[in-house]
Amino acid sequence: MSNTSATLQDVASVDDFLNAAATETVPLFEHLEFEFLLEYDVFAPSKRGRTRVHQPPDLFRGFLHCYYKNIYGTRPVARELKHGLVWYYCGLDKPPSRDTIDRFLTDLEHVVDDVFDRLVEQAAARGLLD
Repeated sequence: MSNTSATLQDVASVDDFLNAAATETVPLFEHLEFEFLLEYDVFAPSKRGRTRVHQPPDLFRGFLHCYYKNIYGTRPVARELKHGLVWYYCGLDKPPSRDTIDRFLTDLEHVVDDVFDRLVEQAAARGLLD
């Protein structure tokens, strides 16, 4: 996670994007579509048949919520996502485990720049950015 947060902290468009959600992340979730995450190979089901308890779009909402709240790292993210309303508003059926968060963030690191590019494009197209 530390690599991901260090990469994103210096990106002006990401800062603008996060500033657009200056009140809370939940209203932002209503304006953006996260299903495109399923298009990335890193989030495809495992060839060994491992299924995902939590879908990448929902986990990304959790990551975005934590990033907005300046919560970084697997353990702090897991703690934050244990709060009842947080995991619920992120679209999760239950709080994810630390292992699930770690796997997700490891996968996300491979595509994070492209993911944020797409989210910034969506936010701009919907008039959420200046």
